[in-house]
Parts: sequence; C-alpha cells; structure tokens
Amino acid sequence: MPLTKLLLYTPPAHLASCRLEEVVAAVIPELITRKVHSAAALAQVLGSPHEGLEVALLLATSRERLGELQAFGQMLESLRVILILPDGDPQSIAQAHSLRPRYLSNIQSNFQDVAAVLRKILGYAPEIPPAICARPTPTKGM
Repeated sequence: MPLTKLLLYTPPAHLASCRLEEVVAAVIPELITRKVHSAAALAQVLGSPHEGLEVALLLATSRERLGELQAFGQMLESLRVILILPDGDPQSIAQAHSLRPRYLSNIQSNFQDVAAVLRKILGYAPEIPPAICARPTPTKGM
C-alpha cells in the first residue's frame, strides 16, 4: 500500500470543499491522499507519526477557520503547505503567512492553480493528449 503523501483538510458541508476535492481527485491518486474534515481530525493526523506525508492542502472557508489553522503552525513545519484563503483581505493574507505556505490561493478560484502546484510538488506530470505530443510529419513540396 502506498504511503500517504497529501493531507487534504476540507471543512464539511461547504461548496468549496466539494469543488476542491473533485479537482484534487482528478490530478492526484486517492491512494496517496488522506482527507480530514474537522480540526480535531487534523490535529490527530498531525500529532501522530506521518511518514511519507509531504503536503498539507488546507481550505480555510472563513476567517475563523483560518484562525483555527494557525494553531497547527508548529505541527505543519515539516510539511509543504498549500493554503486556500476565504478572501483576499490583506489581514487574511498576513495571518496566512504565519503558516509559511508554499502557495496561497483564494476560495473564489477554480482551484486549477492549486492542482498545478500539487502536480509539481508531488511529481505528477499533467496528462497531455497524444495529439499535442505528436510531431507533425514534414510534407514534401512545402
């Protein structure tokens, strides 16, 4: 069984949580993803040995949730953090930087930027259709 490489924290019952989970599932194998939906579950995972875990993708759906995530700052130090903010307010951005994220995004995005960063960090190449990869055959007379 492969080691978990991605810890995905998405609060329950939020539309952005569903969107983010769909985007992540499309680019990262579910076998290496551990999903948690509460601060207590996040604390449990971060508080136990997590061999192989490389990235924490955290969705803060509100400023209150962002504040909750700040409490995990020390526990997240060994991981590459990707943080999705509830808004673009300078105060939220300043608060987010205390977690030393590798990448910041906004809840209003379509999360394709997050997918690209995840692929890069975890070493998963994007799928390129064969037609794009194929070189055109030179034709004579042109």
